[in-house]
Amino acid sequence: MNGWQRPLLALLVGAVALAGCDRTPQPPVSPAAKAAAAQASAAAPPEPDPAPTPAPKPGISPPPDQAAPEALAGLTYPPQDECTAKPGWPAFRKSLGNAIRARDAEALVALAAPDIMLDYGGGSGIAELKRRLADPANGLWQELAAILPLGCAVEGGLAAMPWVFWNVPETVDSYHAMLVLGDATPLRKSPGGKVISPVGWFLVGIDPMAFDRTKPETQVTLDNGQKGWVETARLRSLLDYRLIAEPADGTWRITAFIAGD
Repeated sequence: MNGWQRPLLALLVGAVALAGCDRTPQPPVSPAAKAAAAQASAAAPPEPDPAPTPAPKPGISPPPDQAAPEALAGLTYPPQDECTAKPGWPAFRKSLGNAIRARDAEALVALAAPDIMLDYGGGSGIAELKRRLADPANGLWQELAAILPLGCAVEGGLAAMPWVFWNVPETVDSYHAMLVLGDATPLRKSPGGKVISPVGWFLVGIDPMAFDRTKPETQVTLDNGQKGWVETARLRSLLDYRLIAEPADGTWRITAFIAGD
């Protein structure tokens, strides 16, 4: 090594030693110092909130949801069963239901009185009942099935199905009135139009001269004078088929299955 290099090397070694002294670990921060730093951070002004959502322009707010139609006040005539407690009725009712569901004419005839009344023109008897049941054009099986879920009423020791037959108010003209079937059958403002209210089991008035069973909807009038339209298939005439039965020898016999007045 040249002589002039030795002083330079000593100078470099001294610089490195001084740099190593600068890396000495710092003493730990005291708890008081940490608390002071936290207070300073809390005192800092908060960051601004994001820009608010613009308010809707006047006149462009979405329309409110359509409110559900309110139920109209009035008397209803849902099916009831006054016959179950009568001696022999549960067994008779079960046999009747089985015969109708099976379309079993012999089983049905076994439940009928020999002189069962079938119309107001003299039609009666077991043989005539068999003949009418066998003719699909009469639709008697469908008529029998239709009355099964409509309840049963008792009056003067006799039973009548449907229940409503003996529970129509005397002020109601049965020629101009119908029972609306179903719990939630709607009354509409126009055919297929907006629902005014459910009118299930209401008695409603119709125009018998204009009534057409083949039309999908029929205009009706409620007791309060309000008019509307109801599905025709949901209307049942108060003079439609009914089954009358009376007790005999511990059981019941069908004494009439008839429509009209």
